Amino acid sequence: MTDSNSSNRLASGYQKLMEFLHEKPQIDHALERLSEWEELTREEVDKIGDYLKRDLRDAAHFINDNGKELKDWLKFDLDLVEGAIGDTFSTMVDETRLTLDKIEHEASRVGEWHTGEIVGIGTFECKSCGELLHFHKPGHMPPCPKCRGTKYRRITTQDSE
Repeated sequence: MTDSNSSNRLASGYQKLMEFLHEKPQIDHALERLSEWEELTREEVDKIGDYLKRDLRDAAHFINDNGKELKDWLKFDLDLVEGAIGDTFSTMVDETRLTLDKIEHEASRVGEWHTGEIVGIGTFECKSCGELLHFHKPGHMPPCPKCRGTKYRRITTQDSE
Protein backbone atom coordinates (compact mmCIF):
# COMPACT_ATOMS: atom_id res chain seq x y z
CA MET A 1 0.00 0.00 0.00
CA THR A 2 1.37 3.40 -0.93
CA ASP A 3 1.68 6.27 1.54
CA SER A 4 -0.96 8.18 -0.43
CA ASN A 5 -3.36 5.24 -0.28
CA SER A 6 -2.71 4.83 3.46
CA SER A 7 -3.28 8.56 4.06
CA ASN A 8 -6.55 8.41 2.12
CA ARG A 9 -7.70 5.40 4.17
CA LEU A 10 -6.86 7.20 7.41
CA ALA A 11 -8.65 10.37 6.29
CA SER A 12 -11.70 8.32 5.27
CA GLY A 13 -11.53 6.54 8.61
CA TYR A 14 -11.40 9.85 10.48
CA GLN A 15 -14.48 10.99 8.50
CA LYS A 16 -16.27 7.73 9.32
CA LEU A 17 -15.34 8.08 12.99
CA MET A 18 -16.93 11.53 13.05
CA GLU A 19 -20.11 10.06 11.54
CA PHE A 20 -20.21 7.38 14.25
CA LEU A 21 -19.64 10.05 16.89
CA HIS A 22 -22.57 12.04 15.51
CA GLU A 23 -24.80 9.01 16.06
CA LYS A 24 -23.50 8.40 19.58
CA PRO A 25 -20.93 10.88 20.98
CA GLN A 26 -18.75 8.39 22.86
CA ILE A 27 -15.23 8.00 21.53
CA ASP A 28 -14.70 4.42 22.72
CA HIS A 29 -18.00 3.30 21.21
CA ALA A 30 -17.25 5.06 17.92
CA LEU A 31 -13.76 3.53 17.76
CA GLU A 32 -15.26 0.08 18.33
CA ARG A 33 -17.69 0.67 15.47
CA LEU A 34 -14.82 1.92 13.32
CA SER A 35 -12.85 -1.27 14.05
CA GLU A 36 -15.82 -3.27 12.73
CA TRP A 37 -15.65 -1.28 9.50
CA GLU A 38 -13.70 -3.72 7.35
CA GLU A 39 -11.63 -1.15 5.49
CA LEU A 40 -9.18 -0.45 8.34
CA THR A 41 -6.76 -2.47 10.45
CA ARG A 42 -6.84 -2.24 14.26
CA GLU A 43 -3.59 -0.28 14.12
CA GLU A 44 -5.15 2.26 11.75
CA VAL A 45 -8.23 2.58 13.98
CA ASP A 46 -5.99 3.26 16.99
CA LYS A 47 -4.03 5.83 15.01
CA ILE A 48 -7.23 7.62 13.94
CA GLY A 49 -8.43 7.62 17.56
CA ASP A 50 -5.15 9.20 18.62
CA TYR A 51 -5.49 11.82 15.88
CA LEU A 52 -9.03 12.72 16.99
CA LYS A 53 -8.04 12.94 20.67
CA ARG A 54 -5.07 15.12 19.74
CA ASP A 55 -7.30 17.47 17.75
CA LEU A 56 -9.91 17.66 20.52
CA ARG A 57 -7.26 18.40 23.17
CA ASP A 58 -5.57 21.00 20.99
CA ALA A 59 -8.84 22.79 20.20
CA ALA A 60 -9.99 22.67 23.83
CA HIS A 61 -6.65 24.00 25.09
CA PHE A 62 -6.74 26.79 22.49
CA ILE A 63 -10.23 27.84 23.54
CA ASN A 64 -9.49 27.61 27.27
CA ASP A 65 -6.13 29.38 27.05
CA ASN A 66 -7.22 32.18 24.71
CA GLY A 67 -10.90 32.65 25.49
CA LYS A 68 -11.61 32.30 21.79
CA GLU A 69 -14.12 30.19 19.87
CA LEU A 70 -13.77 27.04 17.79
CA LYS A 71 -14.00 29.08 14.58
CA ASP A 72 -10.85 30.92 15.70
CA TRP A 73 -9.01 27.61 16.09
CA LEU A 74 -10.27 26.44 12.69
CA LYS A 75 -9.61 29.85 11.11
CA PHE A 76 -12.89 29.54 9.22
CA ASP A 77 -16.58 29.47 10.06
CA LEU A 78 -17.90 26.15 11.37
CA ASP A 79 -20.79 26.40 8.90
CA LEU A 80 -18.33 25.57 6.11
CA VAL A 81 -17.71 22.07 7.54
CA GLU A 82 -19.45 19.27 5.66
CA GLY A 83 -22.56 17.69 7.14
CA ALA A 84 -22.95 17.16 10.85
CA ILE A 85 -19.21 16.81 11.41
CA GLY A 86 -18.87 20.42 12.54
CA ASP A 87 -21.61 20.08 15.15
CA THR A 88 -20.19 16.76 16.35
CA PHE A 89 -16.66 18.11 16.60
CA SER A 90 -17.90 21.24 18.38
CA THR A 91 -19.80 19.12 20.92
CA MET A 92 -16.76 16.90 21.48
CA VAL A 93 -14.51 19.96 21.95
CA ASP A 94 -16.96 21.40 24.50
CA GLU A 95 -16.93 18.11 26.42
CA THR A 96 -13.13 18.01 26.26
CA ARG A 97 -12.94 21.62 27.52
CA LEU A 98 -15.16 20.75 30.48
CA THR A 99 -13.01 17.73 31.27
CA LEU A 100 -9.84 19.82 31.03
CA ASP A 101 -11.37 22.48 33.29
CA LYS A 102 -12.23 19.81 35.85
CA ILE A 103 -8.73 18.30 35.67
CA GLU A 104 -7.11 21.75 36.00
CA HIS A 105 -9.32 22.56 38.98
CA GLU A 106 -8.49 19.27 40.67
CA ALA A 107 -4.79 19.68 39.85
CA SER A 108 -4.81 23.11 41.47
CA ARG A 109 -6.12 21.44 44.62
CA VAL A 110 -3.36 18.84 44.72
CA GLY A 111 -1.14 19.71 47.62
CA GLU A 112 -3.81 21.92 49.15
CA TRP A 113 -5.21 21.45 52.65
CA HIS A 114 -8.30 23.25 53.95
CA THR A 115 -9.59 24.44 57.29
CA GLY A 116 -11.64 21.71 58.94
CA GLU A 117 -9.77 18.82 57.33
CA ILE A 118 -7.81 16.30 59.37
CA VAL A 119 -4.08 16.57 58.70
CA GLY A 120 -1.18 14.37 59.64
CA ILE A 121 2.10 15.48 61.11
CA GLY A 122 4.12 18.16 59.37
CA THR A 123 4.39 21.86 58.66
CA PHE A 124 1.80 23.76 56.65
CA GLU A 125 1.93 27.27 55.21
CA CYS A 126 -1.11 29.52 54.88
CA LYS A 127 -1.55 30.30 51.19
CA SER A 128 -2.85 33.79 52.04
CA CYS A 129 -0.22 35.15 54.43
CA GLY A 130 2.58 32.57 54.75
CA GLU A 131 1.98 31.80 58.44
CA LEU A 132 3.38 28.38 59.39
CA LEU A 133 1.43 25.80 61.39
CA HIS A 134 3.28 22.81 62.87
CA PHE A 135 1.45 19.56 63.57
CA HIS A 136 3.30 17.13 65.84
CA LYS A 137 0.29 14.80 65.84
CA PRO A 138 -2.78 14.45 63.61
CA GLY A 139 -5.40 17.14 64.11
CA HIS A 140 -7.98 19.47 62.58
CA MET A 141 -6.63 22.22 60.34
CA PRO A 142 -7.82 25.50 61.91
CA PRO A 143 -8.34 28.83 60.18
CA CYS A 144 -5.03 30.68 60.00
CA PRO A 145 -4.41 32.32 63.39
CA LYS A 146 -2.86 35.34 61.64
CA CYS A 147 -5.23 36.12 58.74
CA ARG A 148 -8.12 33.62 59.08
CA GLY A 149 -7.14 32.05 55.73
CA THR A 150 -8.50 28.59 54.98
CA LYS A 151 -6.06 27.14 52.43
CA TYR A 152 -2.65 25.70 53.19
CA ARG A 153 0.18 23.92 51.45
CA ARG A 154 2.61 21.45 53.01
CA ILE A 155 6.14 22.76 53.57
CA THR A 156 9.09 20.39 53.26
CA THR A 157 12.85 20.75 53.60
CA GLN A 158 12.96 21.13 49.82
CA ASP A 159 10.97 24.38 50.16
CA SER A 160 13.61 25.94 52.43
CA GLU A 161 16.56 25.17 50.12
